[in-house]
Order: sequence, then structure tokens, then C-alpha cells
Amino acid sequence: MAVTSSAPISLVADIVGEFGGSTPHSLTEYYRGGSLVPNTTANNSVPTSGAISLTDFFGASSVTAWSTTMTVGGITGKISEIGYGSAGAVQNATPTYGSLSDNTIDILGGAFLRQVKYAVGKIFIEIDGGSTSWSTCVVHGVTFTRTNMTKDVDLWTQTATSNLPAFGNTVTVTFNL
Repeated sequence: MAVTSSAPISLVADIVGEFGGSTPHSLTEYYRGGSLVPNTTANNSVPTSGAISLTDFFGASSVTAWSTTMTVGGITGKISEIGYGSAGAVQNATPTYGSLSDNTIDILGGAFLRQVKYAVGKIFIEIDGGSTSWSTCVVHGVTFTRTNMTKDVDLWTQTATSNLPAFGNTVTVTFNL
């Protein structure tokens, strides 16, 4: 849950309640990117050093992960694909199979998740805007580390074998900062 987005705001009830911390509390323990406040889009108004005030925390959040439920779909034929996406290697195409319970990745500033699929011995993860703010993506229990993947514009790929169940089943996809 995020810090309130309007006054009144309290150091203890709102900021400590969201981010924790040790007593005695001081605003200076809550710089963005420090040990308590993650350096995420939701926290852009929280300074990393210098002057800091309670109002800098409106809407700030301790959340560092985002999950969605994927209903597995796919295509079969000369090249089979399974997951959520569009046929072929075309980026920025409208997904044509599978579905997501939510495709707006809140921790990445509302970036749009366009594809999570397995095909031709690889996993494909496409995020509009090509955000590089995430560190890992967990697909049905298998973790993929962004820095180990190959990036092409908005699409990351890595050699992988599908662990997804049959079409119509659901799995969890989680992005971590």
C-alpha cells in the first residue's frame, strides 16, 4: 500500500508505516535509493539527498515487485509458441493469444507488458518503452535475470525451455526491481 497522496501526512503513521525504520525516526533515513525507500518510479519525488519534506512522500511506495496472472495460449504449426503474445518475431504487435489479468507494470511507471512467450528454444519478454528498471522476471517459478538476456529495442530473449502448462491454464508472472 502506498503513502497517502494528499494532506494530512504523518512521519510515523504514513512514512514509517510504509517503509519501516528505526526509532528515533528522522526524515533523513528515508532518502530514495537508501536502505528503506526503493529507487522506483513511484518514488521519483523523494530526493536521494539534501532537503527532504513530508510532502515529497505523497504516493510513495515500498513495493518492489509486480505480478500478473497469465492464461496460457499459443499457436502451433511450423513454429509453435506458448504463453502470451503475437505470432512471430514482430515487436510492438497486438497480442493475439493468451491473456493477462493486468498488463500495466505499475513498478515500471505503467509500462505495458506486450509479450511473455516461449518459441524456438527461447523466452521472449517484451515491455513497451524497453524499460531496464527491472532486475528479474519470474515466469511460473523460473527466474530470468535481465542482465543475462539479449535486448533488441523493447524485447529481451534468452535460451530457455518452456515450463508452461497446457493452453488455458494459468501461471504467475512477476517482475522484481
